[in-house]
Amino acid sequence: MIHTDLLESFLALVEEGSFTFAADRMGLTQSTVSQQIRRLEAQLGQRLFHRSTHRVTLLPEGERLLPHARRILGAIMDAENDFAAPNVTGHVNLGVAEDFATSRLPDILRRFRRFYPGVTLQIEVGLSGNLLDKLHAGFFDIALIKTRTATQQSEPLMADPLVWVASPEEPDLYNQRPLPLALHPEPSLSRNMALEALNAARIPFTITHTSLSITGLRAGVIAGLGISAFGRSFIPDGVQIIDARTAGLPLLPDLPFVLEQQKGTQGSQAVTALIRAIHENVALLDQHTLPLSQGLRKASP
Repeated sequence: MIHTDLLESFLALVEEGSFTFAADRMGLTQSTVSQQIRRLEAQLGQRLFHRSTHRVTLLPEGERLLPHARRILGAIMDAENDFAAPNVTGHVNLGVAEDFATSRLPDILRRFRRFYPGVTLQIEVGLSGNLLDKLHAGFFDIALIKTRTATQQSEPLMADPLVWVASPEEPDLYNQRPLPLALHPEPSLSRNMALEALNAARIPFTITHTSLSITGLRAGVIAGLGISAFGRSFIPDGVQIIDARTAGLPLLPDLPFVLEQQKGTQGSQAVTALIRAIHENVALLDQHTLPLSQGLRKASP
C-alpha cells in the first residue's frame, strides 16, 4: 500500500516545484522529501519526476498519479474532519529538543491541529537537560527529550544513530589533532556521547565552537570551525556525514529519545491526544523503538 505521507510529499513537490520549498512546506528536511519520493517511485516501479538543477517537473507517469493523489488525500482530509474531536479542549505546555523540533514537530503539529482544533499549545525548544529541569519544576506537561536515564514517567520513542558530520568544503578536518569540535554546551547528551567516545579512543580534541542552537552549530561546521555529531535523522542541510571507520574516528552510540510526562497530567485528554500524535508520527520513521531496558538507565530513586 502507498503510504499517505509519500503522497503528501509528492503533491507538495508538484505544487512547489522544488525540493527546498516542498521541504519547507512539509516541515521536513530536503533529504527526507527526496527519500520519500524515491520510496514512492520504487513502490510504483516508475519514475515520476524529471530533476533539473533548479526545478523538478512531472513525467507522464507522475501526471497519471497526480489526480489519484489529490483524490486520495482529499478523501482522507474529509474523513479526518468528519471524525475530528472538537470536544477535546485544553492547553498543553510542551518542551522539545531542538533537533526534533526542527524536523518532525511541524508535521506533528499540522496533523494534530486537523484533529484537535480546540487544543492550544505552548512550545519551548531547547537543550534536553534544561527542558527536563523545567519539566520537574512544573513548567511543562510533556517534554520530548534525549536522555539515557529513564524515570517512571518515561515513554521511549526512538533511537537515532549519532554520526560525525563535517563541512563539504573541509572534508579532511577530522585529520587534525587535537580534533576541532563544534558542539552544544552543557548539558547536552550528544556532546557527552561524542566526548566520551573520543576519550575512550584516546583521541585529543579541542572544542573550537559552541552554540545552544542547531542553526549556530550548522554555521560553525559549514565554516570549517570543527566537526560535530548529529542524529542521522536530524542532520541539518549543508553538512555531510563522515565515515567514522575510514576517518579513524570512534563509532558513536544511538541517541535515545523519550517523552517525559508531568505527574498529574495523565487524565488530561489534550495531553493524551498530543502524546498519541507524537507516537504515531515517530512510527512512520525508519527507526526502531527502544524498550526501557535497552539504551536507557533507570534513574536512582
